[in-house]
Amino acid sequence: MAMRNATQQVIRALEPSLTRSLHASPGSKKIVGVFYKGGEYAVQNPNFVGCVENALGIRSWLESQGHQYIVTDDKDGPSCELEKHIADAHVLITTPFHPAYVSADRIRRGKNLELLLTAGIGSDHIDLPVAEVTGSNTVSVAEDQLMRILVLMRNFIPGHRQAISGEWDLAGIAHRAYDLEGKTVGTVGAGRIGKLLLQRLKPFGCNLLYHDRLRIDAALEEELGATFEEDLDAMLPKCDVVVLNMPLTEKTKGMFSKEKIAKMKKGVIIVNNARGAIMDTQAVADACKTGHIAGYGGDVWYPQPAPKDHPWR
Repeated sequence: MAMRNATQQVIRALEPSLTRSLHASPGSKKIVGVFYKGGEYAVQNPNFVGCVENALGIRSWLESQGHQYIVTDDKDGPSCELEKHIADAHVLITTPFHPAYVSADRIRRGKNLELLLTAGIGSDHIDLPVAEVTGSNTVSVAEDQLMRILVLMRNFIPGHRQAISGEWDLAGIAHRAYDLEGKTVGTVGAGRIGKLLLQRLKPFGCNLLYHDRLRIDAALEEELGATFEEDLDAMLPKCDVVVLNMPLTEKTKGMFSKEKIAKMKKGVIIVNNARGAIMDTQAVADACKTGHIAGYGGDVWYPQPAPKDHPWR
């Protein structure tokens, strides 16, 4: 249901940007979409539209207006499918989940490009994004963050492993399974997703902190029960849980270094659904091994797809 709702929002948000581009000049347009393969899951669930097979659910709409719609998952290297179509494509649709890295050189080769569209949040994979569907999956991300906080706080994963492997070691789970109530949770970034997360955390009785360039409206801040922290380095040592809700920029790339992680409490939980490259990859792995980070979770890696020898594995 969450997947269906999110993709329906993407479709509703895509159409205005596409319509403006398609009507900007006369004639049939070539639209290229880059998504991951859904395989058997695309057949099982036709509402799973964010894949190659179901093509965002907009094929009929585009083709009924006389446009050509090419969809592929092959996006890397000089001989990939995307390279074959970039020269005469009018619109390129990408996602942050299976990013087609659109460099300045690729843009130069796309002589007919009128619109670069990101079906999702974050366009750091594109040199010059033209349109981004920023609200398409905000609820999904906030809910995913809350799930990861609870999974890590309750020490769920080791318990699940015991359940499926036939073990029974209560102490092995309970020695570091905690209540979320009373813990201090800080979000680095309080935009659309950060605010939704704070709303969802309030009923748990947490001490809520947030750091952002801009302070939330005073009435909303009071409603959320969240406290503004102007100084990030001052906020981090207070937090039992740190959640990242910031874009990837030159300033934030590698921002959470060994030194920044060292400012956090020993046993901190970190949830990162923003971008993998915000973290120093090896510093995270090392801090997990020493126990300085008790748990790290997120749905983003750098690079994506992650290689089999990625330190986070």
